[in-house]
Amino acid sequence: MPGVLEIHNLQKNFDAVKVINDFSLEVVEMTLCCLVGPNGAGKTTTMDLITGRQKPTSGRIVFRGDDITGLGENTIAQRGLGRKFQIPAVFKELTVRQNLEVAYSIQVNAIRNLFSFSSRACHERMGDVADQVGLSRRLDVVAGTLSHGETQWLEIGMVLMQDPALLLLDEPVAGMTEQEVEKTAHILKTLKKSKTLIVVEHDMGFVREIADVVTVMHMGSLLAQGTIETIEADQRVRDVYLGTEEH
Repeated sequence: MPGVLEIHNLQKNFDAVKVINDFSLEVVEMTLCCLVGPNGAGKTTTMDLITGRQKPTSGRIVFRGDDITGLGENTIAQRGLGRKFQIPAVFKELTVRQNLEVAYSIQVNAIRNLFSFSSRACHERMGDVADQVGLSRRLDVVAGTLSHGETQWLEIGMVLMQDPALLLLDEPVAGMTEQEVEKTAHILKTLKKSKTLIVVEHDMGFVREIADVVTVMHMGSLLAQGTIETIEADQRVRDVYLGTEEH
């Protein structure tokens, strides 16, 4: 069965520099794939290419059977692909509830947005999402007063309000306390029962906790892929991580 996401021979050049070099990947539905590698390996650029933030030089990206190569960010998002960046982009002056309401609206027309906030579907979706990210008791709290971990969970919730089939997360536990990391692991392991996830992460302890599949990138190419046990035993991976990779 084909994957929910298929990347075929992807390449991205900046002038004469190949940032992504013949990279291929298949992500199976309702699995959690961790994308790892040293700094400068091309992980964030790959995420940018998948989501339409950047355009590939060559290669193909297929999402749920449709070729999305080179499409715009909004078009790709509307097809069911959501992304959370490393730095949360929440509305700090609004409550958790209001942030989720804003995230629910996908209408370009501002008047229709006002009606979507009060819709039954919005409230039902909000209740489900708030439970999923552990914020059901924090809905009336102003986002700017949330802890770092809660802010990260809120942004995950904002992406989930769009009900994406594929969720991309960029270093979701950076700067978190140990307890927050544990809760985030629980959230992601619960989400993969109904979503497909790709997580870029440097914390190998966290990767070990959540990953079904680990994909290792090096210099824009696929270095290794497999279970965490397979990856940790791979001498090529050990050599790369012990090296002095630069941005």
